Amino acid sequence: MKNIMLMLMAVFIIYSCEQETVEVSKSAGEWMMQNSPNQGKKYVMGSDNDADLVKEFMDAYENMNAEKMVEMSADIVKFHPGDVSGVFDVDMTNTDFINERQKDWDSIERTYVFIMPINMEDTSVRFVETSFNETTFSKDGTSESKGVFERLYINEKNKIERVVQWHRPSNQ
Repeated sequence: MKNIMLMLMAVFIIYSCEQETVEVSKSAGEWMMQNSPNQGKKYVMGSDNDADLVKEFMDAYENMNAEKMVEMSADIVKFHPGDVSGVFDVDMTNTDFINERQKDWDSIERTYVFIMPINMEDTSVRFVETSFNETTFSKDGTSESKGVFERLYINEKNKIERVVQWHRPSNQ
């Protein structure tokens, strides 16, 4: 009798447990550029692997490791710099561009705010958005600080293929 009571009590407890279903939004936002093949597409969260890849690329820049950046880049990278207008096709088969860009600096320090991987639904579009404060220390002893928002696009070969930057004065 004791076993039957224990069994009935166990069955009652199991059936009285309520399962709650939580619905999670899998996509949000919208690409709105008129006449774009992606117009109307929504965004979904990307992979942490993409965030890790981009962080490694950005660390290479901060550590002034141009060779590592070349390894991690497509042969041609579309660059939208935050400090000058225009879009440039950068030859990343060698270190010339990075070395030229960093030639007057002694070091770089970055403090990250966030790194967020994002994909566009039903496409191969993958990018990582990040925000950070950056201070460059020049060889002449001066320094410059700025706030940076950056979007880095990743191709199907897991190489950086586009870098889009926005700068503003830093709070530091």
